[in-house]
Amino acid sequence: MLRKYLIAFFLGLLFSLGFAPNDLWFISIFSLTCLHFLIQEVSKKDLFFIGYSFGFGLWSLGISWLYVSIYFYGDIGFIYSIILTLLFISILSLYLGATLLLYYYFRFNSRFSVIFSLPLAWIVVEYLRSILFTGFPWLISGTMLADTMLDGWTPIIGAQGNTFLILLLSSLLFLIIRDLKHFSSTLLPGLFFALLVISSFSLKQIEWTSLEGSVKASIFQTNLELKKKWSSEGVIETKNMMEMAIENAEVGEIIVFPETAIIFSQDEIKDWLAYIDHKAKQKQLTLITGIIEREEDFKVRNRVLGLGTNNWHYDKVKLVPFGEFIPFENITGKLFDILGLRLTNTVPGKIINYKKIGNIKVSPSICYEIAFPDLIRKTASDSNILVTISNDTWFGRSYGPIQHLEIAQNRALEHRKAILRSTNSGISAFISNRGKILEKQGYFEDKMLNIEVNLYEGETFYAKYGNLPLYLTLSVIFIINLILKTKRKTD
Repeated sequence: MLRKYLIAFFLGLLFSLGFAPNDLWFISIFSLTCLHFLIQEVSKKDLFFIGYSFGFGLWSLGISWLYVSIYFYGDIGFIYSIILTLLFISILSLYLGATLLLYYYFRFNSRFSVIFSLPLAWIVVEYLRSILFTGFPWLISGTMLADTMLDGWTPIIGAQGNTFLILLLSSLLFLIIRDLKHFSSTLLPGLFFALLVISSFSLKQIEWTSLEGSVKASIFQTNLELKKKWSSEGVIETKNMMEMAIENAEVGEIIVFPETAIIFSQDEIKDWLAYIDHKAKQKQLTLITGIIEREEDFKVRNRVLGLGTNNWHYDKVKLVPFGEFIPFENITGKLFDILGLRLTNTVPGKIINYKKIGNIKVSPSICYEIAFPDLIRKTASDSNILVTISNDTWFGRSYGPIQHLEIAQNRALEHRKAILRSTNSGISAFISNRGKILEKQGYFEDKMLNIEVNLYEGETFYAKYGNLPLYLTLSVIFIINLILKTKRKTD
């Protein structure tokens, strides 16, 4: 059985190649197909450990950036960094173990069960991962389909629905390969497989939202290393960059700077902010930037500030666990004390709503929030454009920033609205309403992005209904599977 565990680990590694920067989504589908062969006629106990091994392979490569963040920017030693990374990978792998454990209770000897049992179990557990213990919706399987031939389904079923699509295709492929010697047995699965692929391609042609004009926009990467960013030299450099951006901007332009570009609170630099606001108003433009708002008792708010055409702010609602707050602080806080880690006490915002820039409605989000589709849905439908700012410097030059960008591409696809994405060190980008990268800045690349970005009105099927149709479909599949399984036992 050890051999199967090792194979499962290898298949998990292969599956992770579907995500950015590798984008080998067809390899991921193939790895799941192989997993189907691996889990046939296997006991409950072995299924759990096969799933766990698969998960360990997936997360070992998929979140390899975690080690970079902890070791290079967490200011703790090599050994502790490895231990914490392996601990997190081990915990996440439990979800894949739970997936195959749930699959055990769904499956029975039926073609219907073969097709739907694993997709059903997978998406249930993946959803739980995205909400339990504050949620970790990173590397949701369906996000790998952004800007591929299969992303036509995204405005209908969203990234989580695409997870179901990927698992469904792998189940069908398993049946086709398994029954290859019997043409009649492969005909229906083959037709179903082809229908899903062709329909996805056809759905890409639908214009879910309507063009409502355009606006000139510029995106800036400050490209400051963390130590320099928090120094007086870094503050001066950022201020000069913002002043120059306004000076060189066209009338009516939107200028976007990244998360925490300004490291002082509004009261601390109110005179300079008033100056920037005045300059922006003179050109009828809007400067959007991240800022740290300090409160009493060493508490801070992670804020987006809008200056110029309209003055507004938005405080980050969804905070990063272990980065901005400590979940279950009574337990985990002691461990961090032992390691000598001190985390910022960030206060979450209470409301997410769209903001106005003249007649333009903007949906703002900060960093990790873009990974939560339900959160983005609250404002995206009523907005003309999405703006997300981030500080991905913590990822270094790892997989993290480009995976984060891929997640943002899915939000653009789900709502068929363009995204302005600004980060401190990359990867900043203009993302079209079809999830395509129109322009981007690489890791620590010194290049200003400037483009005429389209504005859109309306909402997609997903924007209107979210995951409700998907969950109803899964419920129907579960009921049918249960009925068939019960009937099989009584026969």
